[in-house]
Amino acid sequence: MDSETTIYLSEFLRTVLIIIDAFLLVFFIFLIIKAWKYKPNFRIGGEGEKIYTLSTAVLNERWESIVSRSRINSPESLRMAIIDADNFVDDVLKRMGLEGDSMASKEKTGGSMADRLENLSTDDFKTLNRLWAAHRVRNKIVHEPGFVVSREEAQTTLADYASFLKEVGAIKYP
Repeated sequence: MDSETTIYLSEFLRTVLIIIDAFLLVFFIFLIIKAWKYKPNFRIGGEGEKIYTLSTAVLNERWESIVSRSRINSPESLRMAIIDADNFVDDVLKRMGLEGDSMASKEKTGGSMADRLENLSTDDFKTLNRLWAAHRVRNKIVHEPGFVVSREEAQTTLADYASFLKEVGAIKYP
């Protein structure tokens, strides 16, 4: 091959690569525009603001499913909603790094929720007394055969759980 052919081929290859680069750039920009609507709703936390992440969105979705279960008009669905809400709060407490003190329960689950609640103070959480009240209702449901929770008591109990979850920033629920 002579030098003129080599120069021609190198210029041709350069032009083809520039066209491919331009196409890939346009395709990349197109993908960013299409994917923009799926971005998480992050907010920068200022004074008194909570930062909401994908994890919080998942927690909100879990809480919403508990609330929707409580709207079914059956005593069993109310009982299950309260038990699920209690488990949900217990999971949040575990995520906060709180462990229980009970050795018997620690071997199985890392402590009980009551043990975790005893490690908290009303100075730290304004809604702690409401959470204790809700947990006592859950204990009645689980440990007292024949205990029937009224719709009003169930709604109050779920509201108590929700107030604590909102205070710790686990849910962003109206």
